[in-house]
Amino acid sequence: MLADSNTPLAAPLVESTPLTDTIAPPINHALILDRLADVQLPAEPMLWPIFVFIVVMLIIIALIYLGYRRYQSPPPAQPDSHAQQALEKLTIVESAWANNEIDAREAAYRLSTLLRLGLNLPQLNHHCPSALADSSQAWQQTLALFNQQRYQPATTPLLTSNTFDQLRQWLSTSPYASANKPGETNV
Repeated sequence: MLADSNTPLAAPLVESTPLTDTIAPPINHALILDRLADVQLPAEPMLWPIFVFIVVMLIIIALIYLGYRRYQSPPPAQPDSHAQQALEKLTIVESAWANNEIDAREAAYRLSTLLRLGLNLPQLNHHCPSALADSSQAWQQTLALFNQQRYQPATTPLLTSNTFDQLRQWLSTSPYASANKPGETNV
């Protein structure tokens, strides 16, 4: 290169020298890699306690909500007792029998079940319950009528509206008609 006066520039100050063993010793990569192989990575974070905690908290919140909701909502309207339920169903059975939707045999089965459940009896038998002792004769006649209707083949229909009235009277005058609270049973 030439300067203004057409004179050559001075020689460069630093001459490039090739990299050789005299400048930097050769690097042994195997030693460095061996030292790095001893490095342990940190353990993975344990997430299962967090998941368990979240699930437990959700269950607790759900139980609290259900308990709160249960006590805040009014209970569903239920009849006072088994006798009240039986009285309601007696009307349904009577209307079905009167409309010839069910035959006398089916009505006898349903009436005996209503009588047994309404009076909280484990089984109907010829022994009159003590609460109905004054109508022992009618009790035995009614049970004989039910047995005849249920267990005799092709009997003539002997059920009358008086039978339904008698059952209605027994269920309404029963001590169980108002003594039980909803959900209680006397077995």
